[in-house]
Amino acid sequence: MLYDVIVAGAGPAGVAAATVASQAGFRVCLLGETSGQQLKVGESLPGAALRLLRRLGILHLSSILRSDEFKPCVANASMWGSDVWIYRDAIANPEGGGFHILRHRFDAALLDHAISVGVDFVPAKLNSVSQGGGSHVLVTAAGIGMLSGRFVVDATGRAAAVSTKLGVRRKRVSEQTAAVGWFRHSDQDADSTTRVKGVQDGWWYTARLPQGLRVIIFHGLSTEVSRLKKLPDRFVEWANDVHLVPYNLSLDHAVRPIKCVDASMGICECIAEATWLAVGDAALSFDPLSSQGLLFALYSGIRGGETVIQCLAHPASIQSALSEYRVKVRRVFESNQLTRRLFYESERRFFESAYWRTQRGN
Repeated sequence: MLYDVIVAGAGPAGVAAATVASQAGFRVCLLGETSGQQLKVGESLPGAALRLLRRLGILHLSSILRSDEFKPCVANASMWGSDVWIYRDAIANPEGGGFHILRHRFDAALLDHAISVGVDFVPAKLNSVSQGGGSHVLVTAAGIGMLSGRFVVDATGRAAAVSTKLGVRRKRVSEQTAAVGWFRHSDQDADSTTRVKGVQDGWWYTARLPQGLRVIIFHGLSTEVSRLKKLPDRFVEWANDVHLVPYNLSLDHAVRPIKCVDASMGICECIAEATWLAVGDAALSFDPLSSQGLLFALYSGIRGGETVIQCLAHPASIQSALSEYRVKVRRVFESNQLTRRLFYESERRFFESAYWRTQRGN
């Protein structure tokens, strides 16, 4: 089957790219797997994301999510380089404090929106990518055979499946892993801030989510984090010891087993060529400290989709369009790297610990 655009990956970046291309009148296939009802990390949606959602035709979160699927974030609280909590109120941010969302529901709602504007969604996993005859790219997926597209978008996350299959290498910029737990929060839990706390071997993060949930995440080196997955009692004990929330967590209140996820920063050495480009984590994955992963997914998906439109509509300008897209992503990377280094160097209390030495060295 022939498409103008094939997008591999049905997360926010891929859905954004597919939506933009479909709105411009191109025939788009969105190829990917969905997470169903499983909880996902990436629940922080900055206020600036609302402008990007409007570009997709979504006027507000309430247009796609129920009221019990998102909550405003009123402030950021951090104990970073200090032994006291420092608060930054959302009122000081012109874009607002953003939201804490049920990420799996947000992703599903974005996908439904893409389908409503004409995107063909094929729930299958990418198997192979190859250059076909002429300017077409051939894609195969489990159970559906071969698809042909004039342009392919890699939105397959940190795996960067399309880029990797085309021989592109990925540069790992930092080393970090996260242990993630979701818990039923206390009835007295009314905290609507995002909380971050630096400790000897890494840092903790928590946010109260809709529907009575709270996510607790520890970021550290893989050896320490893997122990927490194997010893969930230790995860809870440690979270209580650092007083991340003003009550004691209990493993009895966990709604999912503790899981480990890659929390490193990385970038593809090439993010765009004549018949493909990468968006979201497939192009550039962020350190979670920035809370910019979801924002960049939407931004790069939209900019990537607009680049594809320009390449297909004006073949003579392909190289300039791709070059401009590469520059935009590179600028985001360089800006984020500068901010990241400043933050990690500002935590001086644990200067000689292995974790903090590792982060300062990247």
